[in-house]
Amino acid sequence: MRRNGETNPVTIILILALTAAGFYGYHVGPVYWDNLEAKEACAQAFNLYWLNGAESAKSTMLFRLNSKVGKHLEVDDDGVERWLPGLGVDPDNVIIEETAGTLTVRVTYDRVVHFKPLKKRKVFHVVAEKVGQKLQ
Repeated sequence: MRRNGETNPVTIILILALTAAGFYGYHVGPVYWDNLEAKEACAQAFNLYWLNGAESAKSTMLFRLNSKVGKHLEVDDDGVERWLPGLGVDPDNVIIEETAGTLTVRVTYDRVVHFKPLKKRKVFHVVAEKVGQKLQ
């Protein structure tokens, strides 16, 4: 039995662990949510490929990812950093290829996470992909 005013050390460790998990989740959670959006964009491009062709599917996916999803860090020629809307996906990072009746739609991009009070950054290399065949 503890005397009044004493605190169990396990309680302090548990509170610190929950605080650290919340901090990490707050900063890194949007990376995973944006990856879900990128996977949905790949699925949309997969379906558009069969209807309108590769160029239409690619342009629709690029528009969706570069204007409506998340934000990305961009450095201009003077070295000034700016946070801009969208994921900043280059057209070279979108791959749409059909081989032996199987279609692969893949997008790769880098996502920078800035841990604000720590002034640290981490780069996540993210891949979203949809592979499948056309339904008959």
